[in-house]
Amino acid sequence: MSLITDDPDRAPRDCTAARRHQSGRRRRWLLIAAASAMALLLAMAIILWLTLRPSSPRFRLLSATASTNATGGMAGTVLLDAYVVAHNPNAHALALYDGLRARASYAGLQLAAAAPIPPFQQAQGDVMLSAALSSSSSAAEETTAGGRSPALLTLRVGGRLRWKVVVWVSSSRTLAAECIAAAVSPSQLRAVVVQDCQCATTIE
Repeated sequence: MSLITDDPDRAPRDCTAARRHQSGRRRRWLLIAAASAMALLLAMAIILWLTLRPSSPRFRLLSATASTNATGGMAGTVLLDAYVVAHNPNAHALALYDGLRARASYAGLQLAAAAPIPPFQQAQGDVMLSAALSSSSSAAEETTAGGRSPALLTLRVGGRLRWKVVVWVSSSRTLAAECIAAAVSPSQLRAVVVQDCQCATTIE
């Protein structure tokens, strides 16, 4: 048997409200813990970025050779083979390149763009890139007849760049490298050689 009394302090208590209160407190603690973990991860990523902030990559035109594919004594298609060195100076950051493509002009003659280079990643050090470009036969004939001097070779490499530091990957940015050099034997388009030229690199 139980004693029923009008005293509220001695009356049986409802446990449902207490359970709801404990459940609400548990949910709040879980939310606080999740928010704290996310804030900690974000702070660590920012610290890593500030500590290991990548320096811009550098490009160098190692060599370029321009020649003509002459037919019947007439000036033919201008062929340009270029080799570019991409240098990543960062020991703790991978450079992720996407859609790199080379464009060039020689003695005022615009050459067709080379095929894009497949996406690749680069650790610290150098990577050799090659590009083959060409022009139409009519444009080559005009350039040969002009005999411009000095003949300037302008090579542009453009694409997208991202950085990877540990597991964090930066947003994609536009990369452009421009190499300008005076070519040997500017009066002829046969075996014109350019060697070791630094390129101006911009990242936006």
